[in-house]
Amino acid sequence: MIRPGVRRLFGLPLRTGEQVRSDADAELDAFLEERIEHLVQRGMTPEAARAEAMRRLGASMDDTRTALRASARRREGRKRIRDVMQEFAADVRFAWRQSAKTPGFTAVAVLTLALSIGANTAIFSVVHRLLLAPLPYPNGNRIVMPKMPFADAERAELLAAWQARTQTVMNIAGASEDMFSLRADGTVDTIPSATISASFLPLLGVRPIVGREFVRAEELPDGQATVAMISQSLWQRAYNGRADILGKTVSLDGRPLTIVGVTPAGLSIPLARTPPPDIWVPARMERASAGGSGSLIGGPTMFALLRPGASAEAASVELQSVVASLPDSAERSAVVRVMRAQDFLTARERRAVQVLFAAVGALLLIACANLANLLLARGWARQREFAIRGALGAGRARIGRQVLTESLSLALTGGVLGVGVAWLALRLIIAMRPPALDHLSDVQLEPTILLWTLGISITTGILFGCAPALLAGAQSTGDVLRRETLGGSTGITARRVRSTLIVMEIAASLVLLTGSGLLVRSFAALQRMPLGFEPRGLVHATVLLGGQKFRDRKVEFRDAIIERLRTLPGVTGVAVGVMPGKAYIGGGLETEADSTGQRANVPLIGTVFISPDYFRVTRIALVEGRLPDPATMTADGKGRALAYSPEVLVNREVARRLWPNRSAIGERVRIPPDLDRGGRVDPWSTVVGVVDDTRMPEVHGDVAAMQVYSLVPPKLGDMPIVVRTNGSGDIAAPMIKRTIASVHPALYVRPTLSGDTYLRDGLAPTRFAMALITSFGVLALVLSAVGLYGVIAYSVTQRRREIGVRVALGAEPSAVVGIVVGDGLRLAGVGVVIGAALAAAATRVLEAMLYGVSPTDPVTFAAVAVVVAAVALVASYVPARRVLRIDPAETLRAD
Repeated sequence: MIRPGVRRLFGLPLRTGEQVRSDADAELDAFLEERIEHLVQRGMTPEAARAEAMRRLGASMDDTRTALRASARRREGRKRIRDVMQEFAADVRFAWRQSAKTPGFTAVAVLTLALSIGANTAIFSVVHRLLLAPLPYPNGNRIVMPKMPFADAERAELLAAWQARTQTVMNIAGASEDMFSLRADGTVDTIPSATISASFLPLLGVRPIVGREFVRAEELPDGQATVAMISQSLWQRAYNGRADILGKTVSLDGRPLTIVGVTPAGLSIPLARTPPPDIWVPARMERASAGGSGSLIGGPTMFALLRPGASAEAASVELQSVVASLPDSAERSAVVRVMRAQDFLTARERRAVQVLFAAVGALLLIACANLANLLLARGWARQREFAIRGALGAGRARIGRQVLTESLSLALTGGVLGVGVAWLALRLIIAMRPPALDHLSDVQLEPTILLWTLGISITTGILFGCAPALLAGAQSTGDVLRRETLGGSTGITARRVRSTLIVMEIAASLVLLTGSGLLVRSFAALQRMPLGFEPRGLVHATVLLGGQKFRDRKVEFRDAIIERLRTLPGVTGVAVGVMPGKAYIGGGLETEADSTGQRANVPLIGTVFISPDYFRVTRIALVEGRLPDPATMTADGKGRALAYSPEVLVNREVARRLWPNRSAIGERVRIPPDLDRGGRVDPWSTVVGVVDDTRMPEVHGDVAAMQVYSLVPPKLGDMPIVVRTNGSGDIAAPMIKRTIASVHPALYVRPTLSGDTYLRDGLAPTRFAMALITSFGVLALVLSAVGLYGVIAYSVTQRRREIGVRVALGAEPSAVVGIVVGDGLRLAGVGVVIGAALAAAATRVLEAMLYGVSPTDPVTFAAVAVVVAAVALVASYVPARRVLRIDPAETLRAD
């Protein structure tokens, strides 16, 4: 028996809490008895000696016992942690030595992990940016955008009511961007600028790096601002970062503004698809009484900051209730929707991101199964080692922990290299991104992403290390030694586990390849899709006519620009209008009541403002009726300009939906529906023609968008132009932009867009998803082939005695090769069958992304199955050829 206190003195382990307490109690009792005995020997009575010993303890016996127990528990806890860390360090050192002994295995394992973890990290960076934390600002997770149609006369009242009466929203701000700045001499600097409310920067949670933000008193109507902030980029570029920048002036739209601050690098308006503004100007959130274009709400964007814990859905309900409670409001029936940044992704874009994330997750599982197979093979080769360690006293849990540490070491090494792979993959994704995901240009490997990488590295190590760890701890010493003595091969259970993993790999790779095959066929069908117009030779440009110089001369400048463009060599037509397939989506459309009193009301419809030549230039066919008469575009009875022309055209889709059993010609519609907007009710418009539907690959589907075409109103702010050339639109686009800019030095032309580029951009989302999923599918197939190769090669090695006996008894080597290859093909066949069943269910999530092909397209399924079977045949045949090199005589002599 160990004397009390000896365990604590020499650091011997105490395995349970009860042992810790009993040892501490025994030590205290032993100390007390020794002290009493010493005092008795010095002449004191036993009673006096006990009293003296108790007194010298300095406290009651219970308190001393409690303190000693607590000290013992703390010491034992520290010792256990130290022992665990020492064991872990020893396991890590041993794992590295094992990896160094098998450099080929280590290289394959680490490379597999680096590719799969790197791909997973890169796609998670995209998912994190688009779906989880899409706004890179301190308050990004709480920034939302309220959306509703505003009446100009009531905007200020409504915003004030929202600010005062809401509990879910703590701040509201507005922002609008432009792309030009005028110098005093009238020339144009094509630099981005923005108009914001004073609450905009506090809402984002950012502050100027120099100076201050705007204050409420500096919010003035359009054209009357006196101060500005500039970006850090402009500060460095134009002022060399001078410290005395505050108080300097900068010119915007011909007016001098005093610089009061410098914004942080890269600061931009959330979700804006323009470069970060270089000049920031304050303005009111409500529209100026003169109808200035710089007012913020009603076309530009409004932002709100949710209170901590509030949701966008709760804010929508609360803001809607405020709107409904306003007395005599023309907007009481309007729907308010508070949208997060991720809500602006279309269903196709969101589904594409989710599919990519699922695909890369499947790739990671395939890598785990592959590595589990490799580790199982190595584990069986090390059974003698594990048996000897067990015979020397190592427990099963200890051996299993060692094997798991080895797998974690591999996973963490792969994770470190995976960060580099993820960085390269992100650069590739950014280069391949479609225009709809343009704001991915600045996505980075943020700390959150690196934590994700660490998490999946550890999870991956545990996933593919569990099976080998369980195997290492499950085999008894006697079983292993008997198996080796008898010369037996790998156990049936191990073979079944490895075969199951291979079947899972093949099934998962078939699912990925089937999805990529469907996207490839869909992409090919999209390229043949009837568009309803001719993109080749078409060029689109947008001219900004919102400055002071153009406010009252818009029609004059439109005519001058069109006339100048018509004189260009190679130009065959010019018209006002957007690129076909694009439209202003807003408002709605109401039809006049029919003979039964029924009327239709379309909540959202695409409106295209055009000049009469638009359909000839774009080559959209007029299928019924005539073009609208420009002479009808006159002021209404009160002398106000019309927002929509009295004569309009609709596309076939509108005619099919609203007047399915009769002609649309002569029908009357109102755009938007009958709403009393500040005392004004919009007049009715008559449908005079029906044109062909236009489709774009980015909005592909069997149903075209509903569109109505109206003559361009005189006061439309921007001027969209389409130009038809007899050559390449890409070549003509720069010349067209220079020609428009030459009409007046203060004109700003947004970047031009050729029809060819427009078509490529429309195909980009499908091309993007197709390329990534195909890459994942090919990588998954390669991993599956490597796994199958490993299983067959290991099987041949384990069955050398059996194969030698077969050949010695007269079996042809080629027949034995056929048996081995057959084993591999059987695994592949089971994997193909299971994978086809899984693919039939999984590919239905791709339905919204497909065009011209069914999610269960039999041609795609059959082609992918043949490819997988062929790869499996090669992966099985190569290692099976080792049978031809087995000498039966040597095999029998070895036994």
